Amino acid sequence: MADIFQEVQEDLRRDRLKAFWDRYGTLLLVVGLLIVAGVGGWRGYQYLQARAAATAGDQYQAATKLSTEGKADEARAAFGEIGSKGPTGYQTVARLREADEAAKKDKAAALKLYQAIANDPAADPLLKDAARIRGAYVAVDAGKPEDVRALVEPIAAKDGAWRSLAREALGLAAFKAGDMAEARRQLEAVVSDPEAVGNVRQRADLMLAVLPPAAQPAPADKPTN
Repeated sequence: MADIFQEVQEDLRRDRLKAFWDRYGTLLLVVGLLIVAGVGGWRGYQYLQARAAATAGDQYQAATKLSTEGKADEARAAFGEIGSKGPTGYQTVARLREADEAAKKDKAAALKLYQAIANDPAADPLLKDAARIRGAYVAVDAGKPEDVRALVEPIAAKDGAWRSLAREALGLAAFKAGDMAEARRQLEAVVSDPEAVGNVRQRADLMLAVLPPAAQPAPADKPTN
């Protein structure tokens, strides 16, 4: 009797399995193929990404070699190629180097490149800040005071990591524009900042030494009896 029940149960399991396969077998095959294809596609994507990164790394080193050899134009073009077509991780760094190379011969073009990085919402924040500082120093020579302010005022805050460099650039721009009071205000802020980098504080001290003395307020008229 037990054997009969066992056979019946096995028949039921086979019937249920057949019914299940008739209903869902094709779907299971399709899902399985999609999973295999997905894993294969992801592996392929990872391989292509790694290959692109390796290629970009080689290109970046070659561009750096051109720079150290004094071939600024060739280096600028090479960094520009990586900045426009390289993997995401290399693009902003290469664009910064492109701007650095441009600054050796064409400060106006370099300023535009630095501004583009600083205003790029997709760029890494640290690299954007670096572009702001480098661009501000270029703008002191090749731009206007408002160019300097637009670049570094956002990072000249009291607790900003770049504040001493930003204030120095603002002070230099004010000095060049003839605004001695603003130049003194910015440079004094650098000197009084205990966390300012030593050489930046020293430069600010030297600038303050050559600035005209601050205007003294006119004495109030003595009352007459």
